[in-house]
Amino acid sequence: MSKILKLLLIAAFFNALTWIVLIPVWQYPDEQAHFAQVQDIAELRKVPINNVDTSYEIALSEKILGTQRDGFGNNKYTYHPEYKIDFSETKTGLFEESIINLPISSRTTLVKHESTFNPPIYYIMSSVVYKLFYTGNLFVRIFAIRVMSAAIFIGTIFLTYKIGKIIFYKYYGLSLVLSSLVAFKPMLVYSSSGILPDSLVNLLFTIMIYIGLKIVINGLRKEYIALFVAVTLIGIMTRQQFLLSVPMVLTALITRTILIKKEWKALIIFFSLTISVFIFFTLFGTKIPIISSFRIHELTSLKFGELFNLSYISYLTSSFSKFYRETFVWYWGVYKWLSLTMPLTFYRIIKVLLLLAGIGIAVNIFDKLRRTKIELACLVFFVLCSLLYFWILITWDYFFYRNSGYSFGIQGRYFFPLVIAHLTILLMGLWQIFRVILQKYAIFGVIFISILMMIFNDLSLYHVSGSYYDTSSLDKFVTQVSQYKPKLLKGPPILLIVVVNLTLQLCLVYYLGKYVLKKANKNYN
Repeated sequence: MSKILKLLLIAAFFNALTWIVLIPVWQYPDEQAHFAQVQDIAELRKVPINNVDTSYEIALSEKILGTQRDGFGNNKYTYHPEYKIDFSETKTGLFEESIINLPISSRTTLVKHESTFNPPIYYIMSSVVYKLFYTGNLFVRIFAIRVMSAAIFIGTIFLTYKIGKIIFYKYYGLSLVLSSLVAFKPMLVYSSSGILPDSLVNLLFTIMIYIGLKIVINGLRKEYIALFVAVTLIGIMTRQQFLLSVPMVLTALITRTILIKKEWKALIIFFSLTISVFIFFTLFGTKIPIISSFRIHELTSLKFGELFNLSYISYLTSSFSKFYRETFVWYWGVYKWLSLTMPLTFYRIIKVLLLLAGIGIAVNIFDKLRRTKIELACLVFFVLCSLLYFWILITWDYFFYRNSGYSFGIQGRYFFPLVIAHLTILLMGLWQIFRVILQKYAIFGVIFISILMMIFNDLSLYHVSGSYYDTSSLDKFVTQVSQYKPKLLKGPPILLIVVVNLTLQLCLVYYLGKYVLKKANKNYN
């Protein structure tokens, strides 16, 4: 592993750690519900299947911290980005001792129903960390599991680097730039550093992307099939929606067969076997946990004829409009229980960059038609996977709407399993534009994009933390951040983590720039 890659991974970890420290307890998406499942598995070895599954310890902390839901599922933060809890004048919260001094029995005294009931892999992993810090108070256990999620996220960044080396094999610096875009995309960091299975799901999807790329380039091999089966098993035991990753491998085979080498036999056999497995378990699924996880529960209720109805076409159209107006914003950053977004200027800048990238992709495709089929196939694979994933999500939401009368609601982070594909497409487009404008100095253009992402990350974190704490003075800020935290994260350690984070980012920019400066005299055409 190169020194600059190590620096990138360390900088990414400290950036995630800064988010972990500055985001208050229960402020990640449904964090208290996910923690309840972790606690149930750690304390009871199961999630109770009855009316109550959440402990008094969690319920009391929710009431104190303003995240207790009302009859409509809302809390004090919902639709109220200005809301802040009452802080004390010391580094200990007004009611912090009430939570810390709860007896151990409060962890198993179940008082309400709020726990998630997701597949177990992430929660089993988290329960191990929970038990390692069992003697610690609620805040110690929460922050320990958050750090575990961040560590998983680092794995995604490392694998992104490996994918970047495959895509940008001619330009080493671009794989580092791609990794940095993933490492510092603020909403991705946010959703990957809390107590929720997103970090593990995104890592497993990234492995599937890696498998797909290998298939596009090398064809279907035994080792790829074995890895595909293993990751699929782990994935569906993490989230049942992981089945959405399976079409990616089929897409890889189709892309290779059409653009590179005619391998219709392998495609037909793999496609037939995969479809047969899912149809069999869907129609004749048993109650055996692993087997039943392969069932596509909605398949038996789908009416495929409706895909040709005007109502479906209308729903698709409105979904595209909603994606542009709402989901796009959420994809790039929505916080504080969906009540807080960044200023509009940020999203306008992003849209300009996306427009440039789109132009670049068009030029890129035309350019690659005259060059290597491998590069074109990789680009087509990413684009097709992204479009297919979007179509499946919207179509599923359409049938959910038809059956229930209301939309399930597609959040921006639901698209993060394919974020590596999205950012690769973005980088490929911008790289093509910069090659035209800056020629052999094009690498400096994408380095600048990497710097912009870091700035976006830091400003997002400042904006979000400022919505929770008083930022009028450093002393007040540190005092408020220290409340409802483990002792290790009170006072000076908070500033130390922030300073180390910013210092590492500056070092990363310096050494990344230093590396590409050595390459600037080469022609990247």
